[in-house]
Amino acid sequence: MAADASSTEARASARAGASQAADAGPAKRIRTVAVRLSEAEEAAWIAAALADGYRQLGAWVRERAVAGYLGKVRPRQSAVSSEAAQEIAALRQEMARWGNNLNQIARAINSGQVPANIEQHLRQHWPQYGQTLARMADRLDALEG
Repeated sequence: MAADASSTEARASARAGASQAADAGPAKRIRTVAVRLSEAEEAAWIAAALADGYRQLGAWVRERAVAGYLGKVRPRQSAVSSEAAQEIAALRQEMARWGNNLNQIARAINSGQVPANIEQHLRQHWPQYGQTLARMADRLDALEG
C-alpha cells in the first residue's frame, strides 16, 4: 500500500511539474525517448500525424503525449484523407531516399571518388532525375493543399 501511495504521489508530482514546464513555453529539448514500431505501426502513426496536420512524426508524438498526459490539445491545423496521408508519407520517404543518395553522390564527387563512367551517367540522366523529383514535389503540394 505504501509503495502504491508513493507511486501515485510521484506521478502526480511529475504531472504537475510537466504541466508547469509545458506552460512555461518552449525550452531547448535535450532528451530523447525512443519507441520501436513495426512498419505497419509506423505507417499508421505517420498517416495519423499527417491527418492531424503534423509534418514531423516526433512533434505529433510529443503533442499526443502532452494531450493524453496533461489534457492539453493543440488546435487542429488541416485534415487530409487517410489515403492522401499515406501517399504523402510514401512520397516523403521516397524524397528522403533521393536526398540521401544525392548527398552521397555530392560527397563522392567532391572528394574525387566518382569513376568517369558513373559521372557520365549522372550528367546524361540528371534532367530525368530532376523531372522525377519535381513531379514528386508537385504531387506533395497537390495533396497537402
